[in-house]
This record gives sequence, C-alpha cells and structure tokens, in this order.
Amino acid sequence: MKNFLFYQKEMCRIVHECLKRYPRLNYLQRVWRYRNDEEFVSKVMKINNDPYVIELRKFGERNSEKNIYFVNIVGRKSIGFGVYLRQTLYALYEAEYLGFVPVIYYQPQGCLYAENEKINGTENPFEYYFEQVADVSVADVYESARVFLYEAAHSVRIESRLGNMNPNMAGGYLVNNDVYMREMARVFKQYIHLKPVVQEKIFEDMRQLTPDGWERQQILGVHIRGTDYALNWVNHPKMVTVDEFMQAIDEIMARRDYKYIFLATDDKRRLEVLRAKYDSKLIYYKDVFRGENELNIAMEQSDRPLHHYLSGLEVLRDMYTLAYCDSLVCGLSQISIAARIIHFAGDAPYTYLKVLDKGIYQG
Repeated sequence: MKNFLFYQKEMCRIVHECLKRYPRLNYLQRVWRYRNDEEFVSKVMKINNDPYVIELRKFGERNSEKNIYFVNIVGRKSIGFGVYLRQTLYALYEAEYLGFVPVIYYQPQGCLYAENEKINGTENPFEYYFEQVADVSVADVYESARVFLYEAAHSVRIESRLGNMNPNMAGGYLVNNDVYMREMARVFKQYIHLKPVVQEKIFEDMRQLTPDGWERQQILGVHIRGTDYALNWVNHPKMVTVDEFMQAIDEIMARRDYKYIFLATDDKRRLEVLRAKYDSKLIYYKDVFRGENELNIAMEQSDRPLHHYLSGLEVLRDMYTLAYCDSLVCGLSQISIAARIIHFAGDAPYTYLKVLDKGIYQG
C-alpha cells in the first residue's frame, strides 16, 4: 500500500511538472476538468469580451504612482481608419472617467496602415499621424507597475454611458445623440493632435484644392462610400445610390448655392458620375487611390512607396477636409461620423447636415 501511494504521489508530481512546461496542455486539461462548471465556463467565455472587466498588469517597477490605461488596439483587416479613431476616442473618454493616464498603440501586425519601416520616427501607426496623448511612451508602458488594459469590449459600457447604444453593435453607424457627439468632440479637441508634418500636409492640400483659397462658407462637403458597401456586409449600412446623393446635394444647393462641392469617395465610378454633373464646381483630391470594384480600398494592393501609410493619410485628410466644410451630405459611415466629430470640435454644428440613412443590412 505504501509503495502504491508513493508511486501515485510520484506520478502526480511528474504530471504537474510536465504541465508546467506545456501551458497549452495545462490549459486543455483544466478546461476539460471544469467543463461542467457553469461559472468557470462563463468566465472563460467572457475573457476579453466582458465590458465590465479591466485587466491589471505589472510589467516593471516604473511609474508606480500612475494608473496607465494602455489602449493597445489589435490590428485586423476589417478595421478601417474611422474605426481606429472612434475606438481611440472611446478609450480616451474612459481613461478620463477613470482618472487613468492613456497611452495609444495600434498594433502594426494586421493593421491596414502599418509599414515595415518607421514612419515619422515611429513604428506605432497611431503616432504616424498623431502626437502621443500623454507623457508616457509605449516603451515606458512595458516597464510600468500599474497598467490597465483597454479592450474593444469596453466600448459597450462606454456607449451605454453616453446614451448611444447601438442595437446591432457598439461603435456602429447609428449616431443620433447630441450628448454623444458633444462628448466625443470634446475628447477629440483635448487629446487628438496631428503630427506637425501631417498637419502641414493636410492643410496645404486643402488650400490647393481651390484657386482662391479655402473658405469653408463657400464649400459643401459630400462623402460617398462605395466599393465594398455594394456587398451588403451584415451590420453595415445599405448602399445609397449616386442618384440619391445627387438629389440631396441639389436640395441643399437650392437653399444656398455653394461655390464648390468637395467630394470624398473611395469609388472612382461615383466620382466620374458627379464630375459629369457638377463639372468645375466639384473639387476633390486627385492623388487619392480609389477603387473601381467591390474591394475595400484599404485592401487594394499597390506598388506605390508607403502605400499603407498614404492610404491612412488620405482617409485622415478626407476627414479633416469634410470637417472644414460649411455643410455635409453623407451616408452612414465611420468616416462621416469622424468628420462630424472633428467639425463639432470646432464649437459649431454644420450649417446643413443631411445623413442618407437606408438602414443597416441584417442579412
């Protein structure tokens, strides 16, 4: 009997040592062992998906007096620039609410806008375009004692607090809440600052759009999403036709005959239709990489140098240019939402705003 107990104990020791060396195997045996424990299963399923859980990490001993909110946004091919920006604003709003110090990092791996080399002195795609929002660097985060991790799931709680809960998905396209727009504009104005080289590029390009300089009172902004919107993605807006956009433009132009119509679009086909109708009134950036099919423009391949970085810069430039127009005609899109937030950050709403809403595709 003693020998049996000895060997049993020794076998358990060997198994435990083995499991320490192979954490994935240890994980699998633990999941199997607690498969009938509903509380355990519920906790596992909520990992990274529970809006009410914030993970605390200790990476080192630095900044022990600070609670750092690390906004480490995972790159995915489905995430466009507008989604990145809105997630960033949510995280900044939450950091302010919690009294934490925010640090923004867009993971290069999987990010549609990341290059294989440093851009504007950094490997962080957020810092390609914007100044870091606090005096703590990403490198500092990985040496700090109290680091709270932002998760995309937190946006559910954040939107709920803002009174803008989307019935389909958080961070979606249904933005009809004045409190939401006002708070996002306030956060944008306080924290989001363009890199000097980016700011100079964007505003110089804006000035070059018209022969007599940029005067927002003379310009109607129009944003048209094309390309992959025609594919009817679930939980994405239904496509608005070019004719519907032109009807909305004509209605606003009948109220006030703007000197110029600035068009931001990812679709070359829609650009050609509007150019044929509005001729010299229509202004647009001629160096933009636009699509001619149903592939998302950010996923298009190109041989031009720094294509990924430039794709992000072009989207950002469109956002700011639309924001600096007097009025706006748009569909439901992340870019138009961002433009509205940036415009609102200038302390005044658009003179006219027409959002063409045909609903969200549910399959």
